[in-house]
Amino acid sequence: MEAAEEKPTARNREERTDVLASGPTGVAGSDLERRAAARLVDELENKGRSARLQEVRIPASESATVALHAAIVIAASLIGLKWPGIGAAICLIAIFSFYSERGLGLRLIGRAIPGRRTTNVLSPPPGPAWEEVEVIFATGYDVPDSYPVGEWLARHFSGRLTTDRILFYGGMIGTFAALMMRVAGVEDTSLSVLQTLTAAIPLAIVAAQVDRQLAGTPVATQEDLAPARDVMAAAQQADNESEGDSGIAVCLFGSEYASAGGASTFFADSRLKLKPECALVNLVRGARSSTPELTGSEGDLMPTRMNPELAAGSPLKPKTVALREQTAATIARRRGLRATTVVGRGEAGVDVLLDASEGALPDEAGPN
Repeated sequence: MEAAEEKPTARNREERTDVLASGPTGVAGSDLERRAAARLVDELENKGRSARLQEVRIPASESATVALHAAIVIAASLIGLKWPGIGAAICLIAIFSFYSERGLGLRLIGRAIPGRRTTNVLSPPPGPAWEEVEVIFATGYDVPDSYPVGEWLARHFSGRLTTDRILFYGGMIGTFAALMMRVAGVEDTSLSVLQTLTAAIPLAIVAAQVDRQLAGTPVATQEDLAPARDVMAAAQQADNESEGDSGIAVCLFGSEYASAGGASTFFADSRLKLKPECALVNLVRGARSSTPELTGSEGDLMPTRMNPELAAGSPLKPKTVALREQTAATIARRRGLRATTVVGRGEAGVDVLLDASEGALPDEAGPN
């Protein structure tokens, strides 16, 4: 009888290891992303954790937001040829809205574009249990959509030159300056050339976003769920060491590559109650051969200072780096939590996650 009972148990173990192998994830708001969320819940429950899906609404896609603001600047430049004061006012509104949305995460003009839905995977489920959470392990499980221009800029300029920066400084501020010169009565050939060049930048940005859409949906692979696996492995190890009372929560956010849309909605929920000393340790996938790193700042137009000191005691001594993308850690930091992102993978990445969680405990926490 004992031998007969062991076979189903072994089969169950095999089924559990294949939960995430039944399919890939997808881009933000896609059907594949939602299917991946359901598999992640199953995997967390297989690891002995209670988990639940959280359906949330996120803003419109990044490409739509950028293209809308670029189109407004083009319109302002054309209007400014006849009414420079009106054109300058429209351009100034676009500048303020773009900086607010892309730099601070506050939607203004972008609200005119319909949003989408995504799914967060939360363990523990939403409720009073979150009031006892000491550390949050987080990562995204969607994949980035195709962006040929953005990828080219990243390869050649190491993140120092981005679409947002080109549009904001060259297109928006440049156009505003040219229009204000017209308001002041300056009219010459050099000004016309300047305004033409500054208007060409948002036009090129719109073309880049169209190219982004024409590039199609990227092919997702099992490797795209590697950060989620690592986060769950780190949480399970912490649970085992503390006999199930680690004080660690797991957030697998949807739409992480869409300006951390899932995390933005999660932390904006007024019903969410967290300890003031709670910390978030995020994970993004690093290069296979590189050692783990920690972010000291995140964001493009308005970088947010992170808390790399959370893992100051790690034996791996991770290097501090700047990350141009906005992640769940960026959102948590803006909400007043201590947060940083581990750029790594595999066992080394898991180790740094655990080291940061130890450094985030109240009796070891460093200053904000």
